[in-house]
Amino acid sequence: MSAKVKKRIALVDAGPKAEILRAVLPFIEDQYEFEITDDRDAEYVLHSCFGNDVLKYSGIRIFVTGEYVTPNFNISDYALAFDHLEFGDRYCRLPLIKLFCDAYASLVAPRTDIDTTLKNKTGFCAYVMSNTKNSAPERERIVDALNQYKAIDCGGKWRNNVGGPVADKIAFQSKYKFVLAIENYSAPGYLTEKFAQAAQSNAIPIYWGDPTITQYMNPKAFVNCHDFDTEENLVSHIRRLDTNEQAYRAMLTEPWFKQEQEPNDWQDATFARFLCHIFNQPHKQAYRRNRSRWGIKTEKRNSQRPFKFFKRS
Repeated sequence: MSAKVKKRIALVDAGPKAEILRAVLPFIEDQYEFEITDDRDAEYVLHSCFGNDVLKYSGIRIFVTGEYVTPNFNISDYALAFDHLEFGDRYCRLPLIKLFCDAYASLVAPRTDIDTTLKNKTGFCAYVMSNTKNSAPERERIVDALNQYKAIDCGGKWRNNVGGPVADKIAFQSKYKFVLAIENYSAPGYLTEKFAQAAQSNAIPIYWGDPTITQYMNPKAFVNCHDFDTEENLVSHIRRLDTNEQAYRAMLTEPWFKQEQEPNDWQDATFARFLCHIFNQPHKQAYRRNRSRWGIKTEKRNSQRPFKFFKRS
């Protein structure tokens, strides 16, 4: 076995633990040995969306995000994000659902035996949500409408009615027939761990968020809120599944992915190829951003603007 290639990288603008940045390294850890450094002259800079310290670093910049933030290719050489984009060799779509390894593994694995699954189902519907700021209003509308049919047990900080936030989200959700999987925002490609964690709980996900989700996921395996014109029609459909054991059991037999297989562009090899292409190039040739006059002007303008999230109207 040949020795691993050493690379010096900085991890910035991603919080104190930089978890989202570290999560992409396993795709290529069999080929490279990474030295994590704070040096401004690091060869490579993995960065996210929680600041603009990346502008202080001169190396090749690779943007990675778990939030719905579109890459700025004036700042970053390369990016892994949610958007359905094509930008030469500079972009690879990486939905957050892929980086929650345990939950994602449940999508790839065969479905659990139905009778075994049903033995654990003692409740109707669970919802675990803790973010209470700047979230989509659809969340509240869906919960309110469904509560008119049957009460939802909320195990997060938001509307908690089970005696406090639950310690184990998957163990809690596994007791319920349905699990609400609602994103903080609806946009094409924005698909996080919420769907996979509902699947990991062997429940039927009631999903709202990415309107393109059925490009990848089997529409027969979950309830897609985007299929319904009104919350009333959505609730009527869920009521039918809840009261029709045959229909409910049929959904539990469906594979999670379309064509019963993991999409090619979600496979580990796809992300490994993208990252290896960056690291395997001669260092000077791997830069993509404009580092001349207008690139310098753009960076100066960005460095003078304090970073913050903007509240949606």
